[in-house]
Amino acid sequence: MDTTYEQLAYDEFVRRRQGSELMDIPEREGPFEFDPRHLSLIRKADFFFLGTVTGAGWPYVQHRGGPKGFVRQLGPTTLGWLEYSGNHQYVSTGNIDRDGRVAMFFVDFPTRTRLKVFGVARVVELQEDPELIERLRETDGGRINLVATHAFVVDVTATDQNCTKRIKPRWDKEQIDERIELYRADIRELKERISQLEEELASR
Repeated sequence: MDTTYEQLAYDEFVRRRQGSELMDIPEREGPFEFDPRHLSLIRKADFFFLGTVTGAGWPYVQHRGGPKGFVRQLGPTTLGWLEYSGNHQYVSTGNIDRDGRVAMFFVDFPTRTRLKVFGVARVVELQEDPELIERLRETDGGRINLVATHAFVVDVTATDQNCTKRIKPRWDKEQIDERIELYRADIRELKERISQLEEELASR
């Protein structure tokens, strides 16, 4: 049977709270498929937050970042990315070795969009699948040449996108530069037009 986001996120306690707020959120049906809008957000992302489960049963959250598109779609419902040397604790990796359940949290600040992803992850060592490692190096933001330690591959079970409240819009330098360039282009066009008009007046 297909597992839905509602089955993963809403147990009897959550449903009870929803009922007390007069909320009736229906459960989705059918096999999971990526919404094209969700894939677009993932492809543009240069960071996300990764949640795993510790051996003590506690949630553990870490930041993952890279060039835009560093999280690649590897199949209809599969994502993957490269891992690099960090704080040498290997908590996320060890957690996934034991229990592959993960949650991924993406935020696009300019559009105030957030995406929650549930899935089952596995660790792929460099020598296990060199072709996959090479594929994950090629991103929309450029080739990743950092020394990788391994890769994570996630079979996605469910996604959910909802409320934009209290997400403060933010823009990075590249996004600001793009917008400034639009204004500069308009200014250049206006200056050229002014020069043309001045020449026409002077020739009369």
